[in-house]
Amino acid sequence: MKLTDDQQALVDAQDSLFAAACPGAGKTRAMVARFLKRTAEEGRRGIALISFTNAAVDEVRRRCGNQVEALRAPHFVGTFDTFIHRFIVTPMYVKWHNQKPNYVRSWREIPSTSFRLDNMGRVRNLEFEWFDFDPDGRAHLDLSRVPQEFGNEDAHRMLRRRKREAEGEASDIFWRLVKAGTISCEAARLAAEFWLSSNKARTVLAALLQARFAEVIVDEAQDCGREELHILQFLHDCGVRVVMVGDLDQSIYEFRNATPAAVEAFAATLPGPPLELRDNWRSSPAICEFNRALRSGQLVETARGDNSIVQAPVHLIEFSSLDQIVPPALDVAEQYKLTADDLVILSHAHTHGMKAAGVVSLESTGNNRVLSIANAGFKLRARETDPKTRRKAAEQVKRSLLAALAVGQDTKDHGFAVACDKLGIDSRWLESFAVWMALQLDAEGKTRQVFAAEVRDYLKTADWGAVTPPAAGDVSNLFKAPSEKDWTGISGFGNSPSIRYSTVHGVKGMEFRGVVLVLPDRLREDQVTKRSVLDDWEGDHNTEARRVLYVAGSRAQELLICAVHRKHSARVGDLLGAKGVQYIKS
Repeated sequence: MKLTDDQQALVDAQDSLFAAACPGAGKTRAMVARFLKRTAEEGRRGIALISFTNAAVDEVRRRCGNQVEALRAPHFVGTFDTFIHRFIVTPMYVKWHNQKPNYVRSWREIPSTSFRLDNMGRVRNLEFEWFDFDPDGRAHLDLSRVPQEFGNEDAHRMLRRRKREAEGEASDIFWRLVKAGTISCEAARLAAEFWLSSNKARTVLAALLQARFAEVIVDEAQDCGREELHILQFLHDCGVRVVMVGDLDQSIYEFRNATPAAVEAFAATLPGPPLELRDNWRSSPAICEFNRALRSGQLVETARGDNSIVQAPVHLIEFSSLDQIVPPALDVAEQYKLTADDLVILSHAHTHGMKAAGVVSLESTGNNRVLSIANAGFKLRARETDPKTRRKAAEQVKRSLLAALAVGQDTKDHGFAVACDKLGIDSRWLESFAVWMALQLDAEGKTRQVFAAEVRDYLKTADWGAVTPPAAGDVSNLFKAPSEKDWTGISGFGNSPSIRYSTVHGVKGMEFRGVVLVLPDRLREDQVTKRSVLDDWEGDHNTEARRVLYVAGSRAQELLICAVHRKHSARVGDLLGAKGVQYIKS
């Protein structure tokens, strides 16, 4: 299929620029075409194509087909995190510390990032994810991230009173981890920002990056945060061409410091004329109208392609409880010859979509290893489980096993791979052992004591090969039965959801024939403005909550169903009508 004029303009652009692309605009197709064109043109220096997710990177690699030379050095296709690790942090870390760092995806993989202060009483551990860190490692506790489950009001008062002490301990742990060579993706971005603020380090990095790259193409550019923009500015200052493609209205990662206003300001400094990809090859006209109704920017999209002739309006269904959503949604889908397999339920909060799909939550397994194994077995056996959830489930079991094998060993400051290496364990073998164990042990229909006993018996009699098995006493101590309260819902094992479900963040970049967008009874309120997403929509405020609705609706190809609690259905209907969206209240 021939590129459109807008797509071809992106391929042929001669200067650094920002290209705004509406949902379904074929931006990946255009970026790959540009990447292949530019890699063929450059004789010595490389072209980098950077995105924010492994799924997007895999898609780019797939579309490059058999043009393998474009995927080899000096060129680069990968995530922004991998780019930061490989070309900024690793060379500088080696120069300063004479060793290579070990990268982990998140702080949660490191046991010591869950910590306690002296005399905290019977409350949960403090978690690194409750803190922000400066480039110099100073920690700042964000009390709004501390969950209610941390403890009673006295516990929260205690933490507010000891905030500086908690921040000091978190900073100490941060630097201990960095010195040990353990660096999370978040820490790597901070380290990159730290080194880019040093004239000496900038000189070293400028020479490396100028010699390596002629151009960097950035996918999903709206997701750039402070650190990424700092790096792009540095690359541009070094004479590397920067081509950014994205949709500012799809910026929904403020928790990762994504700042669409800062992206827009940076884009305005680039010399090339801004481009717009305005043809939506994904969605029907009614869904394009829904997108337009939620968009804050000026980009105007037009339905193209096969779904441009689909006449289905947006459907508005009302519910009083989340378990009432699926039956009417399936009735609406049937009108357009869609089945449950064609639909996905999308919500901001995971629990809302899960409850709407009729699934019992077993995610909150806490620190109980037996419950983690039961949960993993369910997830790995379920046909509907997505790859990310499967990996997360297997990860729970791997860490439970590693804890048993590491008794008496100091591995708390190391990630999984390094801890395995210190213990002389093949990490691939441990992963295989963990998955096989979770599949073999089925918790369905069993009491918590019976299943815990089965886990312990399995570990005591398993073939551990060349690995020294954990002592029987350690197995008994580490794999105890969970509480009856935590075991509640075990009968939900094996109950498959009638419709797939996900958070909006979990389907970024994906598309579905039909989307059921859930607006629950209690809408989140911004802590500063005290506004809900409907307040933002009515007042035309450009907020992340509003952009989340935009991203959710724009995943739909043929049918969009807004499932709205009865408290809010009239408001949503008025908004759709006022914005000119063709809709039916079912």
